[in-house]
Amino acid sequence: MSAGAPVRRLTAAAGDGDRATLGGKAVGLAALLRAGVRVPDTWVVPVGAEPAAADLAPVAAHAPRWAVRSSATVEDGTGLSYAGMFRSELDVPAAGLAAAVAAVRDSARSQRVAAYRARSAAAGPEAGMAVLLQPFRTPVRSGLWLGRGPGRGRLEWTDGSGEALVSGAVTPAWEEWADGRCTAGSAPTALSDAGRPVGAACVALQERLGRPADLEFALLDDGLVWLQFRPMTAELGTPSERPAGDGADLVRGTAAAAGRATARGLRLDDADDPRWEPGAVLLAERTDPDWVPLMAEAAALVTAEGGMLCHAAIVARELGVPCVTGVGADALARLASGRPLEVDGTAGTVAVR
Repeated sequence: MSAGAPVRRLTAAAGDGDRATLGGKAVGLAALLRAGVRVPDTWVVPVGAEPAAADLAPVAAHAPRWAVRSSATVEDGTGLSYAGMFRSELDVPAAGLAAAVAAVRDSARSQRVAAYRARSAAAGPEAGMAVLLQPFRTPVRSGLWLGRGPGRGRLEWTDGSGEALVSGAVTPAWEEWADGRCTAGSAPTALSDAGRPVGAACVALQERLGRPADLEFALLDDGLVWLQFRPMTAELGTPSERPAGDGADLVRGTAAAAGRATARGLRLDDADDPRWEPGAVLLAERTDPDWVPLMAEAAALVTAEGGMLCHAAIVARELGVPCVTGVGADALARLASGRPLEVDGTAGTVAVR
């Protein structure tokens, strides 16, 4: 489709100079195409375009169900990821594309985006929103990779959709890679695609991209497909052994965002709970982007579920909020006594004081 079309097919030719028109997520997908890996067929509704039903109909004919994803101009940059800040709509019927595009666009003006920008001291103009359209397929497994450097990184994955992993609804399986090989992991065998470890594929792709990479992927019934690439915006903590067992006054989880803080713990079940107190340690089963205004005011964050690569962990690292994830529901309940908590996001521990 032409450069001025209200809906365009994404190609490998898109580069960072197209960010103002196609958004950051589209630019990252184009980089993956240039790297020679498999990505979903993708169409882009550019910033400011207003596609009519007749413009969407030829695209909708390609598949019965769709993933409609954000591609904001500020998204997936070298300084800030805006991870999870904007809306995505999955498993959308072809007839619902127009409504889903509108919903994704509206998310650029949400309170959570404003809170994220304020806490992270984001400079520059407000986000312009392009929208990606991709045929939707239910994955067998989904995962994330965050690079630490050449041959090094963290891999996390779960069965089914990646939404559970990204949102922190599950505590994922994980692997640590160094010198191009798996050095530690939670599962008996490495996650593989057609006999090749997925971690090795991440290492190779990161090398082709030329930088530590934040990658999202899915394993479909016919193999591996890459869904997203963005540069790393915050360094991962050093992996460490997690000693077995908790105590009455000490809880262990995943070291998700470095730093220490001591404050009263406050357990909340939703982001609109009026009991929230800025400066408290936020205790939650998990977070989603609606929690960002509270995360921005918290002394630290502790979640029952999630790993090092979930939404809570990525945003906490970018906001500079110490974070421990995956402590478990029972431990989270013990921490909600109202006593002061010392959160060590570097060690992955929470002590009751």
